[in-house]
Amino acid sequence: MQKFGLIGGTSWYSTIDYYRGINHSVNITFGNNTNPPLMVTTMNQKVIHDLEKADDWGGVAKMLITAGLDFQSVGVKAVALCANTTHHVYDQLQAALNIPVLHIADAVGKVIAAQGWKKVGLLGTVYTMEGDFVRGRLNEKFAVETLVPEKADRDRMQHYLYEEMSHGVFSPEAQDYFARLIAAFKAEGAEAVILGCTEYPILLRDTEVCLPKIDSTECHVKDIVQFILSDELAH
Repeated sequence: MQKFGLIGGTSWYSTIDYYRGINHSVNITFGNNTNPPLMVTTMNQKVIHDLEKADDWGGVAKMLITAGLDFQSVGVKAVALCANTTHHVYDQLQAALNIPVLHIADAVGKVIAAQGWKKVGLLGTVYTMEGDFVRGRLNEKFAVETLVPEKADRDRMQHYLYEEMSHGVFSPEAQDYFARLIAAFKAEGAEAVILGCTEYPILLRDTEVCLPKIDSTECHVKDIVQFILSDELAH
């Protein structure tokens, strides 16, 4: 198996889902309790959030590059960012490393393409919904159109994320609100909805909504597991 590095901590709640999902999938593949050669480093979420709010993406990139280089120095063969928003600096991180960084939008795009969907809703952080690092990549590589909520809704989502979900609070009020946003996407012709913040699959795990849910964490985990097992599957 290939040694893999997870850059997590934003938030640690969703990083747990990465760790659990990867180990579970590898266990299933081998039919026993075989574990993958997985390394995890945890970013300080408070520092990352402060840098994001200050629009200091160079500072974010510096932290992630340091983590990536540390992994590379101990023989890790690839890394992944355990959050959608940190992909804002994906290009800087990939340019600084000699090993691949698996992009979360590529993992999501493969699932969308397999279903034949062309128009989807996107729920993420303000940075993910307003930036081009997920929406642009999906359009360029997979010809997928993404819808996002109105500005007031994006700001309210950010409040729930930073004031509740990042602290482990997943309230019924937030669940109902997000379900209404998804209903609005359906009215605009969306065929599915991307849960494009790694806290949102946790929030909506047991919530029925009117569109198929594309769990970005689950998609990313699938790609990561395929990489980890790539040498095994080649035999």
